[in-house]
Amino acid sequence: MPNPFSYGGIVAGKQFCNRAKEIDDLVRAGLNGEKLFIHGERRIGKTSLLRKVMVKFSKKKVISVLINVLKCVDAADFVNECASGFAEAEGSTGILKRVKKLFDGLSPAVTIRDDGRPSLTIERSAGKLSSDQLENVLKASWKIADSNRDKRLLVIFDEFQQVRLLGDDRIERLIRSVVQERSDIAWFFCGSRTHLIKQMFLDSNSPLYRSAGHYPIEAISDEHWIPFISGKFRSAGKDISNTVIKRLLDITSGHPYYTQLLCSSLWGICEPESKISDDMLEQALNILLERENSTYHILWDSLPEQSKRMIRAIALENPLKSPYSGEILRSYGFTSPSSAGRAIEYLISHDLITKSRDGGYIIIDRFLGMWCRKIFAS
Repeated sequence: MPNPFSYGGIVAGKQFCNRAKEIDDLVRAGLNGEKLFIHGERRIGKTSLLRKVMVKFSKKKVISVLINVLKCVDAADFVNECASGFAEAEGSTGILKRVKKLFDGLSPAVTIRDDGRPSLTIERSAGKLSSDQLENVLKASWKIADSNRDKRLLVIFDEFQQVRLLGDDRIERLIRSVVQERSDIAWFFCGSRTHLIKQMFLDSNSPLYRSAGHYPIEAISDEHWIPFISGKFRSAGKDISNTVIKRLLDITSGHPYYTQLLCSSLWGICEPESKISDDMLEQALNILLERENSTYHILWDSLPEQSKRMIRAIALENPLKSPYSGEILRSYGFTSPSSAGRAIEYLISHDLITKSRDGGYIIIDRFLGMWCRKIFAS
């Protein structure tokens, strides 16, 4: 029987664990024309969740447009990704007939990919795009909505924080202008670099400040993981107790990527018709840590000295709730609260740590945290 645990890409079908509440919430928000900024840790499963939501929408009167901003390196890329997304929503036949009307004044080049989906490229002048070009492409959403009055239009930007890194502050201003004009179009802004996505929507100096509701994606709870994991193992005659599963979930904190990865490693060393023990779980974890050992060493060597101290503190305290207390500063060699603060800022900006639900700092990569604890405890 093939390994039933999936990680590292889009997780779908029977390999997708629960998220029933999130799916219902997002489907309802889309049908109601809401604007949401959806954020969570990297690899928490946002894109897989969005795909599930889009499948649900395909069975309703909803047109979904998914735009992956992570592919973009400048404003021109962003415009082209938007244009291709809106073109795909129209369908290849419709876009070939209506391309000039949909993207008025832009004269895009249209090609049809091998899978039958249209792709558009907007010509730039002297290597740059004008504000009119940016605005007209975004307003193509209005035209799609106007020509499909019996349907709801949902526009999803995945990895939206990349917009902040494109070096063109017009984009956020124009998005706000286009979005706030139409209450009949739903917009989801999804991001995995939580500190950036929060800056974009919660910083009063940002063009997108409070322009969308707040929807965090959290880890999956034990009550959903336990039957999912147990069922996968037992379907192949591999006996795993709830006690072992709970220990596994303590290691991964219920984070989908790390949970599926550790389950996959455990599956690989467990023979059919055998009983899984704590020792086998430890062996599966050690296999993963050994596999990542050189990568973690390179990462560790690249960190500034104060950031190494902070990573050590967070790994051993797990979570670190009082980073500026005298006890923590003395125990981990910080000369002042400001030096600890700078280390935290560095680690957050490099997506290495985040705040947990209870307010303590944790290492985002659960296995990096385990690797650090093994090193520092020895």
